[in-house]
Parts: sequence; C-alpha cells; structure tokens
Amino acid sequence: MSLLNQLFNRGVFGAKCKTCLTLAISRIKLLQNKREMQLKQMRKEIAQFLQAGQEAIARIRVEHVIREQNICTAYAVLELFCEFVLARAPILENQKDCPTELREAIASIIFAAPRCSDLPDLLQVTNLFSSKYGKEYVAAVAELRPDTSVNRTVN
Repeated sequence: MSLLNQLFNRGVFGAKCKTCLTLAISRIKLLQNKREMQLKQMRKEIAQFLQAGQEAIARIRVEHVIREQNICTAYAVLELFCEFVLARAPILENQKDCPTELREAIASIIFAAPRCSDLPDLLQVTNLFSSKYGKEYVAAVAELRPDTSVNRTVN
C-alpha cells in the first residue's frame, strides 16, 4: 500500500509545500510592513515623551520598540528561510531525509510556526514536514534539543 501511495502522491508534497511557502512569504512581507509603520509611530511618540519630559514613559516605549525590532528581524530571517526552502522544494520531494544544507532553514521554520500565530501558513508547512520527516523530528526541533540546528535569531 505504501508503494501505491508513493506512486499516486508523487508531486503532492512539493506542490503543497510551494503553495504554503509562497503564501507565508507574502504574509511575512505584509506583517513586516505593518510592524515597520508601527515602529515609526512609536519612535515619534518616544520623541514627544522626551520633549515633554516624561522619561519614564519613554523608557517603557523604548523597550517595546526593541521587542518589535527583534520580531521584525526574526520575520526577515524566516522570510529568507522560506524562500530558500521554496527554491529547493524539488530536492525535498525526492529525498527521504532532511538535506544537511536545508536543516537550519527547515528547523527554524518548524520552531517558529507555533510561535507565530499570525502566520498560519507556517503551521501547514510544519505539518507537511511532519508527514515527510516524522513527528519525532518535529518534536525534537520544537523542544530545541541540542542536535537540532534552529537559527539563534529565531529562537
């Protein structure tokens, strides 16, 4: 039965993966633009608080700005990893195990998917990787075990 599934499902993983990654990339770009606009507004507010002499409030806002900048950086890394995996989707389809050159990108996407609730497409990609490489691999990445190679910017 497994052989029949492989014969009839050939190309399904690659097509689904490409579609989900393309949607994720476009959604990440939209979220980056939205967050950058919010960052600009927050910086203007900080300047106004400093001019008004409200340093305590400005310091709190600076912490928010730093957090938002870190999220924007993580989104940029995720976008690059999604594009990297998208370009190599045919390689993934033909190989049973995760290729070493894609290990960091795939692990980072799997790790970030449940933490980015505003990117549901990454969860679908994670489900595809789970069916391809096994639930044990996905669980190891989600738990940040030492043998997984999740990018430090993302975790």
